[in-house]
Amino acid sequence: MLSGYRNIVVLTGAGISHSAGLPTYRGPGGLWTDPKLAALTDARSLLDRRTEVTDLFWTFREAIAGVVPTPAHRALAAFEAALPAGARFTIITQNIDGLHQAAGSQQVCEYHGSLVRWRCEVCGMESSPPAGAAPEHCGARMRPCVVMFGENIPVEAERTAKHALRDCDLFVAIGTSGMVAPASSFVSWARLNHARRILLNLEIYDGARELFDECQAGPADELVPRWFATA
Repeated sequence: MLSGYRNIVVLTGAGISHSAGLPTYRGPGGLWTDPKLAALTDARSLLDRRTEVTDLFWTFREAIAGVVPTPAHRALAAFEAALPAGARFTIITQNIDGLHQAAGSQQVCEYHGSLVRWRCEVCGMESSPPAGAAPEHCGARMRPCVVMFGENIPVEAERTAKHALRDCDLFVAIGTSGMVAPASSFVSWARLNHARRILLNLEIYDGARELFDECQAGPADELVPRWFATA
């Protein structure tokens, strides 16, 4: 269905990882619907509740360690690998689980950072800690390299996303409502570029049909392999 495009941008959200056993964030039963958990995702909590915050994110880090990519992740990776020379394919993911890379995708912009990497805020060193206790460095708890509420999107991720959207002729949002800023502006940027715009999500939210050319509701593991079929 999607052959012939030369500059493809795919935006993915928590819905693409749901069948791997990872929870969503804002839907029914989502992580941030629990006020106690949501309070620990604000960057200011690192100042006075650092142990609680890092314990929470380390629990998430250990939870994703044994998770494998879904059929949707693998379909995107296979589609990218099969593209002709000169075609560009960029995944901008709001997820922090690293499953796109695990599936084999090459051009992945981790817009909200990564749970795989942790950073020492004393010396700036980053690493991918092994399993065990929450990591420490320079005598202090390290923090996850994720974008917490109140923090800016990393400069390199912002640059990569804007460059890809500036040139895209096909924009596909998968497993996300796309309603949370700044990612909520992506479909509008694609529209300004006259790109074809497709939404594949479990539910089609109000107003989506005004922004997207095509909307299809359903699980990512059913929709993505069909839309991104390589045969």
